[in-house]
Parts: sequence; C-alpha cells; structure tokens
Amino acid sequence: MRSLRLIYDAEGDILDVDFRLTGEKPQQGIELHDNILVWTDAQGSRILHLMLLSYSALLEQPSLPLTGLKKLPAQQRTNLLRLLTSEPVKRFLVCLDEKKVRFRVTEPGVREVAAA
Repeated sequence: MRSLRLIYDAEGDILDVDFRLTGEKPQQGIELHDNILVWTDAQGSRILHLMLLSYSALLEQPSLPLTGLKKLPAQQRTNLLRLLTSEPVKRFLVCLDEKKVRFRVTEPGVREVAAA
C-alpha cells in the first residue's frame, strides 16, 4: 500500500499532496501551470509531491492547459505526462487531452484518496 499525505491550508487555499514512501527529498521542481507544481525524484521516474495553489479556483475550471509541460524537452514531457496520467496522481489531475496537454483538477473523495 502506498503512503499519501494530504494537507489543505484553507487560509491560503493550497492543497499539498505528498506521495513519498520514505524521507526521499524531491530533486526537481516543475511548474506545470501558474498554480500547479510537481516535484520528481532525481531520475524523473516518480512524482513525489504535488502542490495546487488557489485550489478552489482550480476546481472551478473545466480545463487547464499545462503550459509548463509544453515547454519541456520532448522526452521529459513524455515521461512526465505518463506519470501525470497514472496512479496516484490521476486522482488529483485528470487528463482531458494529451495532445493539447489539457487537464482538470479534481476533488477526490475519501474512497478515491484511500485507493490512491
């Protein structure tokens, strides 16, 4: 079973999701959107951390272009897109269009978070 830590800061409207199983420190931070950041391990093979700023406003958006993802080199973009569309990250970001790199932020329920 995977470890998952969720912290919601109501005052700042920030959802902080930590996918780390150990004390491993994220090595690479990537701004996917003005309000969406991810951190990966050194090899870029796992997403260790996800931060959603202005979370309530992001939930209201039917579709968001991840412009930061579009700016990455092709191989890195492909690898990161694969990670974003896999468990457990896809419980928080749902891919609507891989070619246009459009996603929707979701509010997973207790069952979805438990399954992640």
